[in-house]
Amino acid sequence: MILKKIESKASTLLRQKDGEIIKANNRAMELEILLKKLEMENQAWQRMALEYESMVFSLNTSLEQMREKATASCFFFNNNNNNGGGAEDAESCCDVEEDHHELEEEENRVIGGGEKWKLCKSCNSGNLCVVFLPCRHLCSCKACDAFLDSCPVCLAPKKASIEVLID
Repeated sequence: MILKKIESKASTLLRQKDGEIIKANNRAMELEILLKKLEMENQAWQRMALEYESMVFSLNTSLEQMREKATASCFFFNNNNNNGGGAEDAESCCDVEEDHHELEEEENRVIGGGEKWKLCKSCNSGNLCVVFLPCRHLCSCKACDAFLDSCPVCLAPKKASIEVLID
C-alpha cells in the first residue's frame, strides 16, 4: 500500500515534470523561430543599408562630376570673357568670387552703347527674364526657358529656373 501511494505520487510528479519539459521545449522552439525571424530581418536591414550606401556613393560621384563640369565650364567662360568676350550676366555657381564693386560695374555695363545684354542668350531676340539654377545666370527669355536643359552661358545642367521682373 505504501508502495502504491509512492508510485501514484511519483507518477503525478513525473506527469508534472513532463508537462514542464513540454512547455520548456515549446518555448525553446518559439525562441528559435523568433531568433531566425530576427536574423532574417537583420540581414534585410543590412542589405538595405548597403543599397543606400551605394546610392549615396553614386549620388556623391555624380554630384562631384557635375561640380567639376560646372567649374570647368565657368573657367572656360571666364577665360573667354577676360579675353575680349561679352559681359557676364550674373554671379556663377562655381565659387568664382569678385569684389562687390566689380559686380556692380558688370551689371551696369552696356555693350556698344546699346542694350544688347538684355537679349536672350539662346534666341538673341527675347528680353532676359529667366534665371537658371544652380548657376544663377540671367540668360533666357520666357519662351526659350521651356526648351533649354542647360544654361546657354556656362552649359551647366538646369535644375530649375526662376522668372524675374526687370525694369
